[in-house]
Amino acid sequence: MRAELMIAHRHIIRRWKQNMLVLVSITLGVSAVITVLSVTNGFQADLTERILGLTSHLVVVPLDGPTFSDPDQVIHDTLQIPGVVGAAPGIFTQGLISFGRATKSAQIRGIVPQAELTISPALGKLLAGDIGELRSGRVLLGKGVADWLGTTVGDWVWITFPSRQTQAFEVAALFDSGVAQYDSSFSYLCLEDIQQLYKSPEAVGEIRVQLADPFQAEPIANQLRNTSGEIDTITWRELNRNLFDALVLEKRVFALVLSLMLVVAGFGIANVLGMHVLQRQRDIAILSTMGLSLRRIRHAFVLQGVCLGVLGALVGCALGLILSGAIDTFGLPLPGDLYPVDQVPVEVRLTDVIFALLGGIGVSVIASYFPARRISATMPAEVLRRG
Repeated sequence: MRAELMIAHRHIIRRWKQNMLVLVSITLGVSAVITVLSVTNGFQADLTERILGLTSHLVVVPLDGPTFSDPDQVIHDTLQIPGVVGAAPGIFTQGLISFGRATKSAQIRGIVPQAELTISPALGKLLAGDIGELRSGRVLLGKGVADWLGTTVGDWVWITFPSRQTQAFEVAALFDSGVAQYDSSFSYLCLEDIQQLYKSPEAVGEIRVQLADPFQAEPIANQLRNTSGEIDTITWRELNRNLFDALVLEKRVFALVLSLMLVVAGFGIANVLGMHVLQRQRDIAILSTMGLSLRRIRHAFVLQGVCLGVLGALVGCALGLILSGAIDTFGLPLPGDLYPVDQVPVEVRLTDVIFALLGGIGVSVIASYFPARRISATMPAEVLRRG
């Protein structure tokens, strides 16, 4: 093995310019993968935080019928489960909101304002108005809904419900969660207004649950379903399945596209080693006649590519982590009118670093193997006879 390492080392040193280009290409490829995936993770984490700030971690709904037969008992049973920190009753419906000549369809949720603050912290930080102003006869609109209608706090809007009843409500406040999907489709009324609409003062159609750890929503949902055969549960991941599936697909596409940079670097390694094999035919023949097997000579050329790949991948990992840290520390500003955050968020994950590192090394190994295989076809006697 010592002879193979010596040969690989001499080839790297003697042709350092070509090898340096290969090293730089691998370094840039690995660093780009880590940096871009870290930024993608940052946007996903920020979006998840915003969604969890506006929606409940878990929703308990009646299995039969639109409302619970005994909502107080369901809330009591829910709060007894370890990991549950809050529960708030509500009713979900839809309606058409009108202001002047503008009309907007919206998903309307009847809530108890003070109880809802424990479930949706984002409602405590409103764009205009105050959650304490939400009472009977008033409505809380999302920013997107308000912009569409051209209304603001203090205006009166008309809401037409599925039962064809139409009532006027004063705009008490506006919320801006930073998630357009919610801001342009959600509005909130007091629970008692919806109960009057249903002509049932005790009607509760859903119980929204806050958890100490939102990522434990699935096991807690299973526990809740086991407590009663009359309820079903919906987790926050299920509520936003399409959105999170799209984010996962986006990250995979980014990873695939950026991995092509590593493939291009692999072609560079294959090209350099292929030229070495062609130019060193006589040297290979001499080494073979001196007793070094063609298999060991082949290993020497593979080691050359592997050394370049390992070194480039390690330097690329370091550079990618430095770039990600710099973006996170010093910030990369974003236009506030296009993005809900004022600078690029970053979240480095170990799995992404390992993926980029192994990708760089793997490409170099594969790219080194095929040119080195040509050594097996070398006929030392024939090469030396031709001079």
